[in-house]
Parts: sequence; C-alpha cells; structure tokens
Amino acid sequence: MIKLILFDWGDVCGLCNLELFNTLLKKEGYSAEVAKKHFHELKPMFDRAAVSEEEYWRKLAEKLKFRGNWQVLAQSNQKILTVNWPLMDYIKELKKKARIALLSNADKTSIARIKSEINLADYFEKAYFSSEWLTGKLEKRVINKILQDFNVQPQEIIFIDDFPGNIEKAKAAGMQTILFVNLDDLKSQLDKLV
Repeated sequence: MIKLILFDWGDVCGLCNLELFNTLLKKEGYSAEVAKKHFHELKPMFDRAAVSEEEYWRKLAEKLKFRGNWQVLAQSNQKILTVNWPLMDYIKELKKKARIALLSNADKTSIARIKSEINLADYFEKAYFSSEWLTGKLEKRVINKILQDFNVQPQEIIFIDDFPGNIEKAKAAGMQTILFVNLDDLKSQLDKLV
C-alpha cells in the first residue's frame, strides 16, 4: 500500500527554461555545451551547500572565462526557474488520496526563489532540500528522516523524478518509482497505484 508520494522539484514540479540561459551565453559568445559540462561538475557542491552562491557562480564564470560579473549569470539563472502549475494543480487533487512531500537537490538561492513563487505548504506536508541537509537528496540520512517523519517503510513510498540515475537510487533504497516524462503519463501511472 502506498502511504507517501515524494516529488522531485527540478524538471518535475519546477521547470527550468535552459534556452533562456543558453541564449544569454550564446549572445555573449559562450558555448552552452561547455557551460552545461561545468554546471554538472559544480552544481552538486552548491546543492549540498558545500560552496556559497558567490563561490559557485565565480567558479563557473572562471571556467567559462566569462568576461562579465558572475552576478549576471546568477540573476539569469533565477529568471529561468518557473513553477509547473498544471502539475501543482494535480498534486492538490492527489492530497485528497495520499500524503505528499517534496524531495529535491536544490541550492539555497533556488529554494528562496521557489518559496517566493509558491507556498509549498499548500501542496506538500514537508519539503526536504539537499542544501538544508548538506547532503544529496537520496542519501541515507535524508531517507531515514523521511521514513521517521511519515512513519513509513521504503516500499510504501513512490518517488517521482525526471532523472534515471535518481530513479535507480530510489529503487536501491527500496522505494517504488515513476520516471517523470509528462503530466499525462504521470497521471496514468499514479491512477494505477493510488
């Protein structure tokens, strides 16, 4: 029996318009592919609060040999974060059938941006962000806290994420999973389980 549905934020509940960010880079003469490589290299440290916002963006700017101020990159990044409102409406409906929580790798700046856009308590009983735990979202310490907070076993949880690597980690922890592709697919899969 499913007792808890855990949603990821990035590219699930929240959307990231990378084209906007890539357009800025291209306009300034930088390669979006090079930026993506360095972004993936540095972002896990930022998501775990191992580096500050300034350190993260300065390092990314240095690796890109960005001529402008690092704050231009940081501000542009904040503008590309949006809420997936159709999914949030569906989550409100799901709350009538199951307990819902949020589990995401996110840096403190992005969390502030998310909270300025949406009242998380309207949709989720609890929110667990990696930078608040100084660890990755699917590491044992966070999972144990979720199990304790909701008084559930891993097999009683459905974890929804867009990244196959995170789906595999959740399965290894004993959770049921759904790889998020789009809202219609999610609805059809959850209707069978909840």
